[in-house]
Amino acid sequence: GQVGSAELAKWKEMMDQGISRYMRAHPDRFHRRVRRGIPPEFRWRVWKAAVRLEKDWPTLDYKCLSETENQWTSSIVIDVPRTFPDVKSFNEEQQQRLKRVLNAYAGCKPNIGYCQGMNYVAGLLLLVSQNEEESFYVFSQLMDHEDFGLVGFYMGKLPLLRRYLRACENLVAESLPELREHFIKQNVQPAVYLHQWFLTLFINCFPISMVMILWDVIMCEGLPVILRIAVSILQVLKDSLLSMEFEDIIKFFKMMKTYHDEDGELCAVKIGQLLMKHTEHVHIPEETLQYLRPSNAVEDDGNFDSDESWENEHSPWYYKVMSGMWPWGKKKSLSSLSSRSAPVGDLSPSAREASGARVSGARTMVEDDHPEEGASFFTRGWEFL
Repeated sequence: GQVGSAELAKWKEMMDQGISRYMRAHPDRFHRRVRRGIPPEFRWRVWKAAVRLEKDWPTLDYKCLSETENQWTSSIVIDVPRTFPDVKSFNEEQQQRLKRVLNAYAGCKPNIGYCQGMNYVAGLLLLVSQNEEESFYVFSQLMDHEDFGLVGFYMGKLPLLRRYLRACENLVAESLPELREHFIKQNVQPAVYLHQWFLTLFINCFPISMVMILWDVIMCEGLPVILRIAVSILQVLKDSLLSMEFEDIIKFFKMMKTYHDEDGELCAVKIGQLLMKHTEHVHIPEETLQYLRPSNAVEDDGNFDSDESWENEHSPWYYKVMSGMWPWGKKKSLSSLSSRSAPVGDLSPSAREASGARVSGARTMVEDDHPEEGASFFTRGWEFL
């Protein structure tokens, strides 16, 4: 297993004391243990405590909400089978649960509705919990609670997501100037990897066993830790990425979730644990944390004065990136995408749905994908950990 007997005993003791109480009494020790990975048998109880579900248990008619059709139901039905197609345990029964969870949230929050990316978050919660109604309430806490505010990643113009993208680009510029210059030279824009990393919170980007380790930390430390995770990934992979040119870089990012050898899952867990240890050395300035507070990222954020081409909605690159993220069709030409009348980020969730803007599996501008060629991509580069 991924957790040794000594570590398991520590977690059992923490759980017996009452995990919520332990988190408050010994925060440093708790977070140190979380970064090594929560034992699977305790994971859901810890996640629930982290989002304070017991304290803020809502009173809603979940059954009614989950079964009543709304304007987003048809979009949800289309996306559900695309969620975790390679995870055997995410079977037909789990897919129906996911449909109901997303449908209930969209019905409960009609001003938000449904946007792609949400399906991966809710799907991961179901994989961990095996409890549909609890998954809905944890999902709602992540989306709506002021301490998490994940809704800002999926509403309207994606205000909070855009702030995170800018903040991460600034951190990369400061901490990895050589890699940033290399990406500029190779015309690899940050949005190529950051949009997918952040919009699915790494869920659709790495092996699921590694995602669990990352998510233990995201759940227990809060959303800003995704900046430290992103910078850590780039720091660890820097030497490998510096040796690559454009197409290899694109393919490398795309193949990071694949592994084909028998030790792959164990390796993915170990990489996740080492990566989380690495995040301890990444510092996020206090002013950046304030900038990222959900309450500061209002819907009509008028402060987008950056001239970064990857962020500018009116640049051809913006359309290329969003066409890569939101597959309008695998072989559709980029020139036809660039001529669209409205950028994806400006569309409401319902308009995004109507225009076919879907975030499913990571797409890139490399049209001829050969996953079998990526067998060594997952472990390549991580040896620097």
